[in-house]
Amino acid sequence: MLLIDELIVIRQFCPSDFPQVIEIEREVFDEDNTLFYMELSEFFPDSFYVACENQRVSRRKIGDFAVSTREGVMGFVLGLVTIEDEGRIFSLAVKEKYRGIGIGSSLLEKIMSVLEEKGVKRIRLEVKKDNIIAQTLYKRMGFVEKMIIPAYYKDGSDAILMIKRLEGYL
Repeated sequence: MLLIDELIVIRQFCPSDFPQVIEIEREVFDEDNTLFYMELSEFFPDSFYVACENQRVSRRKIGDFAVSTREGVMGFVLGLVTIEDEGRIFSLAVKEKYRGIGIGSSLLEKIMSVLEEKGVKRIRLEVKKDNIIAQTLYKRMGFVEKMIIPAYYKDGSDAILMIKRLEGYL
């Protein structure tokens, strides 16, 4: 049985990923933040990561079948240092057909590691109040609910502010 770490590769975003990232953004959030992503990827290239199919594994023979799906970008995460010792995860999204297999967890672990290397002591994010699956992931990764932000999203829905204090900085 293959592990998620063998199936996917987390790598830094590159400009050729834009179409797929925007497609995922529209699917998951029903939004289009192309300009925002373009600017952040240009000025903060180490803040934007994508999860892609591991091409070496995808070409393996499984049973009597050779598998090569070439799915490209399966999910992405964007997070950066916002003030001296605080990081913020702006976006984490995974294509619907790839949810529940650990891609979101892998992306979240990657960006938390990057932020910690930059000296961040705590990380914040906002999540839709009705997105229980994402909230469960964030809680499992050590995030704690801090407050509800009314009408935070464009559609008028509320957000929950969640914060994680990194070890050694409690």
